[in-house]
Amino acid sequence: MPGRLMAGAVDSGTGLAHRWLRQRGLFAELRALERSGRALEGSEEAGGDTGDSTGDGAGKVGRGEGAGGAGKIGRNEVLSIRLSRVQAALLAEAVACSRYRSRSAYLRAVATGRDRRAPILAKAGILFFWSRAHFGETIGPEEQENLGRLGRFLFGIGDVGEMLALIWRHLRAARLAASGRLGGAESLPPAPERVQQRVGSGLSTEVSTRVCRERKCLIRENAAYSAYSGMSGFIRHVALGWDRNGEILARCAAIAEWMEGCLKGQAGLEGQVGPEDWKRLDGETHRRFGVYLSGPGASGRVDVEGALRRGARHLLGATPETFASRVPAEL
Repeated sequence: MPGRLMAGAVDSGTGLAHRWLRQRGLFAELRALERSGRALEGSEEAGGDTGDSTGDGAGKVGRGEGAGGAGKIGRNEVLSIRLSRVQAALLAEAVACSRYRSRSAYLRAVATGRDRRAPILAKAGILFFWSRAHFGETIGPEEQENLGRLGRFLFGIGDVGEMLALIWRHLRAARLAASGRLGGAESLPPAPERVQQRVGSGLSTEVSTRVCRERKCLIRENAAYSAYSGMSGFIRHVALGWDRNGEILARCAAIAEWMEGCLKGQAGLEGQVGPEDWKRLDGETHRRFGVYLSGPGASGRVDVEGALRRGARHLLGATPETFASRVPAEL
């Protein structure tokens, strides 16, 4: 089917939209932001209030596109989706561990494809990134602290154990959702306490967010060229990171399980990860996925173009080098 071909479902196995469609979406998003900026400037000059309850200035449009007139979004420009209680909790955790201040702002950015790095599962690519950077090395407190700083940068969580617990929770949710067995929250590992505190209580399973007309058309188009049956399913899966490739998520879970086993019982993470630990990860990856993380031969050379690099690039949405360039220099 044309939609599946353009979504890359035929040959890429990544669940990502075709490159030219992503570029088209990017330019459409930039046009919407430019027009929104002009409308916002016009409304400020006139001394008027746009009345956007979401608090996201980029969601305002002008030139009479909304029923409310220039600088306002009409009542028809609304996206409404329903979530199960566990989906609402997972979405709230993704927002709490992001730079967005509301679900509306988060959904606008993620559903249009402007930000593919916001979901917890996208940030889980840090496990591939860190493992690739240190593969085969003896890991002591300094390298573990480095991982903690990266976790604080991405999740706002500096504790490696808590970061792994959050990643585990979302990886299991993705696996259960893919098999149609995602039930209540009791089927998932608990969220770290500090993340629960950020989320709070009283989660709503109804999500309505206002978007400008061009963005809404863009989301509808992305959904049409995806493997999902409708716009709501598309938004739910993209917002939670469930559109990621299943095998790469399974490899990420294997790395998380290995890392948790290495660090378990090490008070203050003061223990070391040695060559035998890396050998165990290499053997487990080959046994489960038929992929060696180190190259053949006696040298044990790290396969930098192999599974770890591909996993990091797929989840983080950028090559490891590009991602590293965006990490603050002090890290």
